[in-house]
Amino acid sequence: MRSALRWLLMLSMIAAGLWLVVVNRQPIDLNLLFWSGRAINSGLALLLAFALGSLLGIFIGLDLYQSMKLKGRVLLLRRELAQLRQHLGGR
Repeated sequence: MRSALRWLLMLSMIAAGLWLVVVNRQPIDLNLLFWSGRAINSGLALLLAFALGSLLGIFIGLDLYQSMKLKGRVLLLRRELAQLRQHLGGR
């Protein structure tokens, strides 16, 4: 069930992206600081910007998630160490 929902969501996002490219056919010029590109489809430019931003967000989010997970684990281990030291010192 979860897999089917994931596939349905993925296919709907692909369809929305293709629809965005087809509907927005106006050519635009890209000028990025020292680089000037040729005219491309505005829908394609939007789709590429969204895809690159999403990938960057996913990679940053995964890194933050891993960092928070490790910090939580360190906190738990420090608490356990403190309890063990207290237990050993109490004898």
